[in-house]
Amino acid sequence: MDVQAEKRALRLAVIRRVLALEAVERGRQQAVLEDQFPDLPGLPAAATVLLYVTAFPEEVATAAMLCLTLRRGQRLALPRVDRPSRSLRLFEVRDPEADLIRGPLGIPEPRPDRPEIPPQQVDWVLVPGLAFDPRGFRLGRGAGHYDRLLHRLRPEAPRWALAFDPQWLVALPVEPHDQPLDGIVSPGRSAVGLRGTS
Repeated sequence: MDVQAEKRALRLAVIRRVLALEAVERGRQQAVLEDQFPDLPGLPAAATVLLYVTAFPEEVATAAMLCLTLRRGQRLALPRVDRPSRSLRLFEVRDPEADLIRGPLGIPEPRPDRPEIPPQQVDWVLVPGLAFDPRGFRLGRGAGHYDRLLHRLRPEAPRWALAFDPQWLVALPVEPHDQPLDGIVSPGRSAVGLRGTS
């Protein structure tokens, strides 16, 4: 099986595992992640924070994290897919209710009239993913949007992920463009200090 086929199979398997969580257990894991989020390394001191809006049923819910970031007075950046360039553009959001609209794929994204934020101004980023491994690598949805974005951020900007326990895999297939994150946290385990060690 080639790498792309292996990744497709892993995506489907992990989605099934997350969706198979009992509602009570999933709620417990979500609550643990929300409790851990505020104190993730580097986040409290960050001026500009890049988060993402939950768009798929298997994703960790981020609504409370968006609100916390705004309450702290931090500048909240959210991504918008630029389809012609197959890249993510970042925009400031001050009110998720008013500043987000449904994109072409039904994914909430910032209104195009919101102030744009250059990637180099991001101080801390929460990276979405379907699966993660102890080396800090992530498996995305296959479009490569975040892989390209991570290369455009300042190298010192911390990159973290939150995951449900079923999203951990022993080892993900890795390609040359894949970058490890600084840390991954789930209710049952964590991996930190990863970037530059693989």
